[in-house]
This record gives sequence, structure tokens and C-alpha cells, in this order.
Amino acid sequence: MLCISFTSRLVEAGEDGINGIDGVDGKDGINGTNGQDGQDGADCVGFDELTQYGYINLEIEGIRSDNQAFQDTTSFKFTPIELDGYSKVTTADDILYTFEIRGYLSAPDDVYQNSYIYLSLVLLNFQEEGMEISFETFGSSQNPVVGEDHKYFILNANAINPINFESIVENFTFDSSDRNHAKYSYSIVIPAEDNSSGHELQVSGEVDVHLLEEFRFVYSKFNF
Repeated sequence: MLCISFTSRLVEAGEDGINGIDGVDGKDGINGTNGQDGQDGADCVGFDELTQYGYINLEIEGIRSDNQAFQDTTSFKFTPIELDGYSKVTTADDILYTFEIRGYLSAPDDVYQNSYIYLSLVLLNFQEEGMEISFETFGSSQNPVVGEDHKYFILNANAINPINFESIVENFTFDSSDRNHAKYSYSIVIPAEDNSSGHELQVSGEVDVHLLEEFRFVYSKFNF
């Protein structure tokens, strides 16, 4: 006789194995289309007031004291808040005029924004045939010049007299009906012995400004 027996045994569940190694990251997808440019922001408060009187462009070209050539162009378009140097002065006979112009590189709010350019002209027989123009003064204060090699120097010219150098003022125009609108171009060649680079320095630029005419009135203890 054939006997078959079954033995039943409970089998316990095994423990989870160790997680496998993460797979390789997939390739980045294609970049999406760039969005549209946003609208330009509005000029800051006071910008128009500080730039309403025009600008002075300055171009300088030469060789630094380390014998590296450089060229730099800067636009000075900010007006001093106190309008110092921004005036047109005339003699009593209305023949001799002096134009003094100063423009700042940035908003001249304090002593930390003191980079500017200064020019003055004397005009004899103003706006008449045979008018004579004398380039009296050129000055530059705390004007940084950065080279392509990321080296820089500060251009300071303390009220030099261009008459002593090769200098030109040309294309002069003046329109009193357009807020005393004055325009002219200028150039100065400063010899090597007269600047610290030891090389000839060429300075040039354009002036496009609206001049103010200073008015003085004295009454009692007040000076206007």
C-alpha cells in the first residue's frame, strides 16, 4: 500500500535587498525659445534736469608711460547742481564774450562724483565778421582711462592754457534764440615734455551745450 504524507511548514518573508546603483542621467532637452524683451525702464528722477544743458565729448589718444598705446572716448553730460562754471559773461560794450563750460561724468551730488571736464573760450567781436576765438583753458579732473589690458590711469589736467600748445577751435556756432545753444569742436596736442606719460598726447572733442547767462542783482543784504 502506497502512503503519501505532506508536511506543512510556514516560510518567513526575506529582507529587502540593497537598492541598485542609479542609472545615468538622461541628455538635456533642447532649450526653449527666448521670451520677448521687456520694456525699457523710465529715467530716474532728476535725470532730465541734470542732462538738459547738453554734453562735452572728450577723446584722448597717446602712449602710456609703460609704452602701451591707448585711446579713450568719454561723454560728460551732467551739469553741476550749483551751475558753477556754466555761464556766459559779456563786457559792457557787448563785444568781448567769455564762454565757460563744465560737464560731469556722473551726477555731481557729492565729493565722490567729481570727475569733470572744463573749457573756456574768449571771443572778440562776437558773432561779427572777423570774430576772433581764443582757447583760454582746458581742464580735466579725476577722469579714469581704462585700457584694453584692464590697466588704468587717472587723467588730471589742472587748467592748462591751450594757447601754449598746438590747439584748434573750429565749427563754432551760437544761437541765442535756442537757449544759448553753442557748438564747436576742439583739439590740443600736448608735447611729451608737458605730460607725465613721456609721449605726445592728443586731446580732441565736441561741445554741444545750452549756456546760462549769470544774472547778478544786489539789494540790501541779499545777493542774487
